[in-house]
Amino acid sequence: MRSHDAYTSIAPHYDMLMSEVPYRTWVDYVEELFQAYGCSPRRVLDLATGTGTVALELARRGYQVTGVDRASAMLAVARKKSRDMGLRVRWIEQDLVHLDLSPSHFDASVCLYDSLNYILSARKLQRAFKRIAPALKPGALFIFDLNTVSALERNLFTQEGSMPGGLRYTWRSRYNRKTRIARIDMDFRLGEQHFREVHRERAYTSREIEAMLRRAGMPLVDRFAGCTRLPPARHTDRIYYLARRA
Repeated sequence: MRSHDAYTSIAPHYDMLMSEVPYRTWVDYVEELFQAYGCSPRRVLDLATGTGTVALELARRGYQVTGVDRASAMLAVARKKSRDMGLRVRWIEQDLVHLDLSPSHFDASVCLYDSLNYILSARKLQRAFKRIAPALKPGALFIFDLNTVSALERNLFTQEGSMPGGLRYTWRSRYNRKTRIARIDMDFRLGEQHFREVHRERAYTSREIEAMLRRAGMPLVDRFAGCTRLPPARHTDRIYYLARRA
């Protein structure tokens, strides 16, 4: 049995595990928001790109895409996928907290699938926002989602099942109300392979996020429950935030 940091051992199997995730629907939603908020981007920055599924779907639709992630194992998968698909994406290995990109380069940015919940301190998340902002052109949209306090309190990640291809998984989540951090112990089996990862997500309130965005020079424009145009409710699991670079 092997135990690794988040997204190391699972990287070669990540797309199998995520095979039922509606990535194309998410990109449809992002494009809907682009149109609704007067954004016609050419250069799009996909933050915490992982294995690059969203970045590649954006590239397939004609955008000039840069994908950024701190996990080299995930980027290795993304690079192979882009070669196999004949799609051009610029891949960069960087941590969002220390992001260092060309200033005022991107017309829009996305960061999807609760990636920012993995930043476990408010101080570091504030720093990430302050590093993202300079990479965007004035007026550029930044669209991202977060799992809510309610979702992590209810141990959203406690689940088990199997995926096409034979990957079986058992996840157990424990939420600490004091730290607002959920620890997710992930156990995977694929044939004779057996490996584990530990993931941690931090819950943030909408009020905290709005204040951080404002201090970073990307004031909040709107927020929605899931992939909808509805306001978040008390037990909403995921909120999409829209901010605009000042």
